[in-house]
Amino acid sequence: MSEKRGCLKIGLFGCLGTLVILIVVVGTTAMIAWKRSGTVSIEEKVLTPEAAGAPAEVRGSKVTEIPAGVGRVVLDLAQGEFTIHPDQPGTGVRVAATFDSEVYLVEDYFESLPDSSWVYGVRSARTVSGLHAMIRRLMGSGHSPTIDIYLPADAPLELQIRVQEGSCESELGGLWITKADFRYKKGGFSLGFDEPLKEPMESLTIHGSMGGFEASRLGNASPRVLDVNCRMGGADIDLRGAWARDADISLDVAMGGMSVQVPDDVRTEGVEGSVPTLQGNDELSLPLLRFFSKAKMGEIDFN
Repeated sequence: MSEKRGCLKIGLFGCLGTLVILIVVVGTTAMIAWKRSGTVSIEEKVLTPEAAGAPAEVRGSKVTEIPAGVGRVVLDLAQGEFTIHPDQPGTGVRVAATFDSEVYLVEDYFESLPDSSWVYGVRSARTVSGLHAMIRRLMGSGHSPTIDIYLPADAPLELQIRVQEGSCESELGGLWITKADFRYKKGGFSLGFDEPLKEPMESLTIHGSMGGFEASRLGNASPRVLDVNCRMGGADIDLRGAWARDADISLDVAMGGMSVQVPDDVRTEGVEGSVPTLQGNDELSLPLLRFFSKAKMGEIDFN
């Protein structure tokens, strides 16, 4: 019995010690956040590839020319609200950011490659702990970033976008997007194509977990390959629009649900209840959408 009491005492003291350490950590973090809560440094930045590519000593007074090749825009965004807009031809890529520099950073880079292509990246991140940021928000400071990204309509672009613990609204109609890769975690985003792209997209990838997304009028993008993977969340996919060619569409959902709106003016394979039309020249000329679907602890609803 004495040995059992000893073990119980050791376990109890261990739990109390852990609790004390936790209280100290939270209290210290709260004290630091409270002391700095009156320090809010709202910063506004306008970022461009030209400025990012210029030497540091001439930024703001001189710009470099961007190569005419295909550009890749890489966005690594976290803990904020982000919006992607189509812009007028000839405007170039432009990013407008507003954020509290006491809590977040927003930075960019530009690289010109030997094959005349180029890469422009923008990164936003929190510079303090999540607990610290939460306490500052409760005290009325530590505002999350808002970032607007403007993409020109006359430049061929590849998009690589990562969103974590944030939201992203993207409208890409009328742009010249060759490939796009969207990844999100603990957040969500919307993606739309309100008008056809300059050229059909080669591939569109959307992978996410612990969040959700909605995509509208994907037919206006006409990706040759569409790959959608959703984990612990939901998705609404609208495939209507002006499909310009056949497409392979892979849909994979786990621990969630996916709703897929299939247009009437296409042929389909791989959708339960659908029968490919094999007669009539008009029918045969319609684009064919080939579906490859997989659901685990979830379902895909075609309508």
